[in-house]
Amino acid sequence: MASIGRRDQLVTLERATTVQDEYGDEIPSWSTIGQEWAAIYYGRGSERRQAAMEQGAQPANFGMLANPITLGLTVKDRINHAGATWDIEGIAPDTPRRGEIEVTAVRAA
Repeated sequence: MASIGRRDQLVTLERATTVQDEYGDEIPSWSTIGQEWAAIYYGRGSERRQAAMEQGAQPANFGMLANPITLGLTVKDRINHAGATWDIEGIAPDTPRRGEIEVTAVRAA
């Protein structure tokens, strides 16, 4: 599937699962639940400066088409993009009515 308009960045959506190691202990693991084309909007300059002062985190909004995968996202999931992982902090509740979903996520430095 090709990119759609401004949604020109392919991102990987991941969900945490647990697996057992050789000692029977549960360890966290991440599984891919899908890939979506997203429009990525990085935080405003003031947000970036504030984030840099607070442990170097970078915020961004990921705009994607609403579908069963994206509508199933929670704050326990994450986005993998450009070699970095982005922890989901919020999902705009009103955007699915417009056929889109907007996810706010933060990349740790």
